[in-house]
Amino acid sequence: MAPDLAGGPPPEPMTADQIRAHLSQRADHPHCSQLLGFRLLDFSIEERWLEAQFHPTQQLANLRDSVQGGIVTAMLDEVMSLAVLVAERFTCGVPTLEMKTSFYNPLPVEPCRARGQAMRIGGRVAFMEGTIWTPSGDIAAKASSTCQVRRVKPAAR
Repeated sequence: MAPDLAGGPPPEPMTADQIRAHLSQRADHPHCSQLLGFRLLDFSIEERWLEAQFHPTQQLANLRDSVQGGIVTAMLDEVMSLAVLVAERFTCGVPTLEMKTSFYNPLPVEPCRARGQAMRIGGRVAFMEGTIWTPSGDIAAKASSTCQVRRVKPAAR
């Protein structure tokens, strides 16, 4: 069951080493991270950011042979949400409530870097920003997003 939906005691906060191990294995999990070609680069619990590399495949390209905009948005959603999870040390769930993406340059179907930043984390809502760069270092897209912060509720007695 998802940690934000489970009853019982809240999960123990992960250490930085546990987070690194968990996120380093993420590319091997059978979900969206694998499809996007996610690979952890670095993160900071205290500064509330996460950087990742993505390895898009030709299957994720549009007719102009660049990464399709919805896929770029998914990559940004991934790093922004993970920035909140890292800051909260994986003690909550963070479903996205809304997201705005602005596109600046086409993203080639090549390895690229993205950064998510948790700007503010409240009791129930967090605000995030993200940037993804082309392999040559130009900004491909920026996003801002709001997510719900879902903490584990103790089981009823």
